[in-house]
Amino acid sequence: MPANLRRLAKSLASSSSFATQLIMTSGTNQLLGLLGLVTGSCAARLFGPEGRGELAAIQMWPAFLATIANLGLPQALTFYSAQSSEKAGRYLGSATALALLASVPFMATGYVVLPHVLSTQPADTVAAARWYLLLLPIQALGTMPYHLLRGRSDFTAWNTLRLAPGIGWLGILAVAWMLGRTQPALFAFLYLAFLGLLVIPTFQVLRRRVAGPFRPDPRQWQPMLAYGLPSVLSGVPQLLNLRLDQMLMAAFLPMQTLGFYTVAVTWSGAVAQLPNALGAVLFPKTAAQRDARQRGLVFAQGSRLAVLSALSVGAGVALITPWAIPLLFGDKFTAAVPAGLVLVGAAAISAINSVLEEGLRGLGHPAVALWAELGGLVVTALALLMLLVPFGIMGAAVASVLGYSAVMCTLAAFTRRLTGCSLTTLFWPSQGDIQQIRERVRLQLTGAVAKQAG
Repeated sequence: MPANLRRLAKSLASSSSFATQLIMTSGTNQLLGLLGLVTGSCAARLFGPEGRGELAAIQMWPAFLATIANLGLPQALTFYSAQSSEKAGRYLGSATALALLASVPFMATGYVVLPHVLSTQPADTVAAARWYLLLLPIQALGTMPYHLLRGRSDFTAWNTLRLAPGIGWLGILAVAWMLGRTQPALFAFLYLAFLGLLVIPTFQVLRRRVAGPFRPDPRQWQPMLAYGLPSVLSGVPQLLNLRLDQMLMAAFLPMQTLGFYTVAVTWSGAVAQLPNALGAVLFPKTAAQRDARQRGLVFAQGSRLAVLSALSVGAGVALITPWAIPLLFGDKFTAAVPAGLVLVGAAAISAINSVLEEGLRGLGHPAVALWAELGGLVVTALALLMLLVPFGIMGAAVASVLGYSAVMCTLAAFTRRLTGCSLTTLFWPSQGDIQQIRERVRLQLTGAVAKQAG
């Protein structure tokens, strides 16, 4: 039986069908979600509300700057690798070189800005956040290969590599737990060092699966930036929609409040794993279609399944939230439950938005997400201005719901026009969708078993 299971897993991994890739990616996302909950629980119990807030303050701004500094090159790399797999090595070398160059001025900017945006935090926290800016070049080197593998629909390697950072962070927290050490800055630096070391095996995996050459070609920078900059420009308001509440808390509210809210956000992230798997598969699948009509059909199916998965998973997570947060994170975080319930709803809306934006990138319209996220950011900022101080973390959670809802309305309007599909076709799951996915999964499993048995 173990040998049969290994052959079955190998057969599934080699399949290029949408259903198989979705199953594989969804399974990985569930593992990532579980890792996130376990590490979030360990960090909360180990550091307490104030220490958890300090860890968030150290990591938050460098992570934000790292996302902007990549200039949208990860999305461009996925797109061009999907369309021209024979040139994937050159695209990787070009994207990595440009991202490393771009990281330098962003690090300098962060070094200057951090004392101002963390003005209410202790000097040690600000200094630690400055050191954490080394994340920018590390991420430029370490994460680009992931996007190339995704563009080539090599979901086996992509999903395997995605698990490594979470497993490493779990190991670091386990060491902290055994040693009884509770300094958030120390373990933030250990995680940063782990990410740097992870670059080596990542490139070793890549070289075995992708043919070179990997030399940068500056001539590729212009088309990659033309595609990537709208993506990163849309990513800035998207990130601010996701993180503006925590950034303002780090700047103006006590560290303990940020700790409570971080736990609520961590818990609500359980909603996004299955929809995120849909988006991850939908982008390259849509981009790979040569016929415009077929692209629209693939996009519509993905958007319907996103609605179905986000609402069903969100309902289940909301039901257990009042018991799960104290159980996982400790009784000290019971105050995070009301905001956690609201954020579960916000996470369901955000997950649908993410799938729509991935599909739009596959359609070749990355700029649409920019306008949608900008509109949502305006709504989020106004809501935070009115609700954060008087209502604390609950006000921030409500602001998230309002901002994500504004994004969804804008995306729905654009996607209807670009695909020619009705809102029902785009967003109302049918029984046929469910049956089709079930049938595809059944055929893949039974076909793989029959092939191995034969």
